[in-house]
Amino acid sequence: MRKEMKRAGAAALAEALILTGGISVSASEAGAGDTPAHQSSLNLTTSQEAHYIMMIPMQATGEASIPFGKVDTEIGDLTVTGDIGTKQQVSVTVEQTPFTDVKDAGNSFRFELLCKESKFEKEVWDWQEVRVETPVSYPLTVHIPSETWAKVVAGEYAAALTFKAELQNIE
Repeated sequence: MRKEMKRAGAAALAEALILTGGISVSASEAGAGDTPAHQSSLNLTTSQEAHYIMMIPMQATGEASIPFGKVDTEIGDLTVTGDIGTKQQVSVTVEQTPFTDVKDAGNSFRFELLCKESKFEKEVWDWQEVRVETPVSYPLTVHIPSETWAKVVAGEYAAALTFKAELQNIE
C-alpha cells in the first residue's frame, strides 16, 4: 500500500508540474549499465523598441532671425540620435514656406535651405550614425541671393521650416 501511495504521490507531482508550466522529461529505455539521457530546451526572447530624437536648429527658441540683405545665414545643425535597428534608417525631409510680409500676404519671396552648400532635400542616418556618442550633424544655411534681396521691399517677413523625420526599414 505504501508503494501505491508513493506512485500516486509521484503521479500527482508530475501532473502538478505539467499544469503549472514545468518541463516534463521522459526517460528512454537504457541498455544494461547505461544511464538514461534527459534533454529539454527553453527558448528565450527579448526586444528593444526603436527610438530616436531629431534636433532641429534653434530648437530652444523656435525661431532664427535672418539679417536683411545677408546672402548666407547659418541657422544651426540638424541631428538625429537614439537607437534603431541595423536594418533601419531615419530619413529627414523639410517643407518650407516663402518669406511672407505679415501685413501683406501678397508680398513674399523665396529662399533656399542649404546643407553642406547644396540644396537640402533629404538627409539619412543609418543605425550606426544614430547611435554614436558624438551625433552626426548637418549644418543648415538659409540662402537668399543678392538679386532677390534687391527686389524685397520694406516689411516684416516670416517663413517656416517644417522638418519631418521618418523611421524606415531597409533591405
